[in-house]
Amino acid sequence: SRFCIFSHPLPPRTPFPSPSHAMVVARRSTLALAVAALAAAACLRSAAFVAGRTAQSAALRAGRVAVAAGGNMGGDFWAHPWAEDLSKSPKADNIEFDDVVAHFNALREKNGLDMLQPGSSPLVILEGIVLNSGLSGQPGMNKAQRIADGIQASSFLLSELTA
Repeated sequence: SRFCIFSHPLPPRTPFPSPSHAMVVARRSTLALAVAALAAAACLRSAAFVAGRTAQSAALRAGRVAVAAGGNMGGDFWAHPWAEDLSKSPKADNIEFDDVVAHFNALREKNGLDMLQPGSSPLVILEGIVLNSGLSGQPGMNKAQRIADGIQASSFLLSELTA
C-alpha cells in the first residue's frame, strides 16, 4: 500500500476514460449547457416583457389619473371643514405654528374636545408641516392653504386634530 508523508493512504488510481467516452460526456455537457442557457434567456425575456407591460400600463393609469384630477398628483382626499377654514385664514402667508394650533384648539373646544397637548404626536407632525410648508402644496397657494393641504393629506393627523 502507498502512503504519503503524513501516513494517510492515497486513493487508488482510476484509469482515465477512453477518448471516445470523454467526447460523449463533453458533447452532452455542452448540449445541456446550451439548453439551460436558452431556457434562462426565454424566462428572462418573458419576465422583462411582463414587467415592461405592467410598468407601461401603470404609467398610463397614472397619466389618466393626473388628467382627470386636473394635474393634482396628491391623490383623492376629503376636504375637512376645519382645514378648509384654516386655508381661508386672513393671515395667509404670515400664519405661524401657534396660529394653526390656536385655530384647531378653538374648534376642538367649541366641539367639546380636549385641547391638543404640547409635545404630542399630532403637534409634532403639525409643526413639521408648518415648517416645511414652503416646499409643499400646489402652485399659487399661500402658506395657510399649503398647511391646510398638508394636514388633509395625512389621514392620521386630520383624525387626531378633529376627533
